[in-house]
Amino acid sequence: MDRESGTADFTFGLHHHVVNGTDVLAFRGELDAWADQVLAPRVTALLDRAGLQVVADLRQVTFLDAGGLRLLVRIRRQVAANHGMLWLVPGTARNWRVLCITGLDRAFSVPCHDPVAGTRPGARSGLR
Repeated sequence: MDRESGTADFTFGLHHHVVNGTDVLAFRGELDAWADQVLAPRVTALLDRAGLQVVADLRQVTFLDAGGLRLLVRIRRQVAANHGMLWLVPGTARNWRVLCITGLDRAFSVPCHDPVAGTRPGARSGLR
């Protein structure tokens, strides 16, 4: 929140689109506790209507901390509860490092190629 004007100054965002039946949640900016708090209800609603294939795309994420990780784990749990498959595109080496440090790199499937390009993601790769 911008203190002087009282308007929201969001440093994060989410774009949802569908590519060949796969729901893509493309995040941008800073995924932190504030992003988790603001985006969680929207993500939950989107996943309630999503198909069985979901991609969380972090390629435009510039900052990832515990709040952002909490959001990703929430997404993983909801997709699994719906018997779906979630792929995570970590994007930057910094994002991948955060996932590795926390051990969450082993909790997510990482595609071998670009799932947003319209091809189905494959198994976990050595993308680091």
